[in-house]
Amino acid sequence: MLEALINTPGVSTREQGVRDRIRSLLPAWARPAVDAKGNLLVTVGPERAAKTLLFIAHMDETGYLVTAIREDGGLDVKAVGGFFETLYEGQVVLVHAAKGDVGGVVPPRPNYLDPSAVETPAAFGKEAVRVDVGASSRAVAESLGIAPGDPVTVPKAFQRLYGSFGSGRAVDDRAGCTALLVALRGIDPKTLRHKLIFAFSVEEETGLDGAQAMAETLRPDLAIAVDTFVSSDSPLERPAFAHAILGKGPVVRAIDSSNITDPALIDRVLNLARQAGIPVQYGLTRGGNDGSVFPEFGTPDLALSWPTVHSHSPVEVINERDLDGLGALVRAIAERW
Repeated sequence: MLEALINTPGVSTREQGVRDRIRSLLPAWARPAVDAKGNLLVTVGPERAAKTLLFIAHMDETGYLVTAIREDGGLDVKAVGGFFETLYEGQVVLVHAAKGDVGGVVPPRPNYLDPSAVETPAAFGKEAVRVDVGASSRAVAESLGIAPGDPVTVPKAFQRLYGSFGSGRAVDDRAGCTALLVALRGIDPKTLRHKLIFAFSVEEETGLDGAQAMAETLRPDLAIAVDTFVSSDSPLERPAFAHAILGKGPVVRAIDSSNITDPALIDRVLNLARQAGIPVQYGLTRGGNDGSVFPEFGTPDLALSWPTVHSHSPVEVINERDLDGLGALVRAIAERW
């Protein structure tokens, strides 16, 4: 499932393909609904249950959108979400156009071979970024089906590494979506004590907009956001901050840039994981999570994660053992909370 979701493009505001893929992977009993914002929701369990738990993972990824087609056939693009644009400099990309994907390149800066150039690589993106698809004119580019608003990503391909490791663009948060799907496919709806809402949100990378729409309309007793934990598991970083080890299990995000989790909730998750035999870690990291917009409306936020390195790059790394544990943990909470 993870590979299928990673290989499906879904730049923020253009998540339709990912939503359709998730819908195809749902269990037969599921009755998905799409709200006005574009979030995909699956509700299960007793309608009049005493408690409602909301699990949420986002479908979108960072990337580019085409803003204009130049007379010479080149494309102007703008970044969507937060990432270092230099990661795209001199790289192959795909324009996801109406008639199908069109290959392109992001040309490097004109002076990239000049040793006397004073710009650092991070300077890339401060000027307009261009994509060259080989078209010689605007008419040729348009004949390929390219239009303003088309999303642009790196080629989507999950790469298996040694052992249980793998890498790809949009592990964040397709791994979270996978964990929710694993839990959905494993639970028996007839045995649930709580009403459960499994939500696959849009536009997390552009400001938690999909989650905000749900926070304003839903009133769950607990919001459980499932998203990446940016780890310092690297010999180049200090272990004092964000040190969760890849391969040692899912992570409870005790603190991040958007939320401080109630210690009682952390203890409860740790105890539940221990009872279920699921290795689990906890710690603090940077970044936000979809659940952080819910406390304003009286719903506490509990963030679950898997550890990753190289976040928001084309080579995000995950250990699939952590994902297995995360799916099991989501299911355990759904069944035993």
